[in-house]
Amino acid sequence: MKLNPFSKKSGYYARIKAEHAEEQRKLDALNTEVTEAQADYEAKAQASADLERRNSGKPYLSDAESAARRMRDEAYQRAEELRSKVFEQQRKTNELRHIIEGPDKLEQSRAAIIDLRHRRGNLQAERAQSEKLIAKIDKRIGELEQRIAAETQSASEAMAAAESEFALPETLTRLDVELRVAHTTRTNLASKVQTLDEEIKSIPEQLRQAERTFEHAQATVAEIDLNEQLPNLYDLLARASVADHACGYRSRNEYKYEIEIPHDHIEAARAKLAAEMPGYTGAQ
Repeated sequence: MKLNPFSKKSGYYARIKAEHAEEQRKLDALNTEVTEAQADYEAKAQASADLERRNSGKPYLSDAESAARRMRDEAYQRAEELRSKVFEQQRKTNELRHIIEGPDKLEQSRAAIIDLRHRRGNLQAERAQSEKLIAKIDKRIGELEQRIAAETQSASEAMAAAESEFALPETLTRLDVELRVAHTTRTNLASKVQTLDEEIKSIPEQLRQAERTFEHAQATVAEIDLNEQLPNLYDLLARASVADHACGYRSRNEYKYEIEIPHDHIEAARAKLAAEMPGYTGAQ
């Protein structure tokens, strides 16, 4: 049985991880050198300033002052050169880190998208429940206001007819307290709905950012997968490129060979990538 040459990985990702570890080691060493060089510069700058302050009455710089300034300037230049090296080393390290973090970022952004969609559903359900409670309380407030109006009219008539001290009906007092509690509850629920609306409103932008991160991570992982398999094609690509160059296509670079990807494969890849997005429904 002939083995599928694409079932075996080339070790590309493992190599990139090893390269990153080495570049990070170099970066850490450079950062240590920068710290030491900066401390050396500051010490020499202070020493130069102290020496010039002690000799401030002289109209010219002494040899010692000139030497101190020179050492200060050399130390500054050394620190600046090291900072420049750190910047370049940081760039190299970040490029490799971008690759090795791709798979983790893909899973993290997938989880973030799922969590955001789940959270949006919960918030919307909670908002709907709060709106139902508000409607129920609004109905109760209307009923209470009608009953209070009727009880108030009845109490007013009783007070007018009373020949002795008048006692306010307990029913009216209870209804009035219930009305105040209902208004307070409605206010609290309305405030809660407003807060929920703000949270729900913020989710689409968070989702867009998470989906964008997911797409970038997809691209990184796809590139990793490609580089894991490319060595299996290098012999074939090199043969085709060298043969083209040898038979007269001298304007072509032997180190580059352009191929056209069939439309069906592009569309299939597009569909597969879209389907990997959490919450994908098949809509374009």
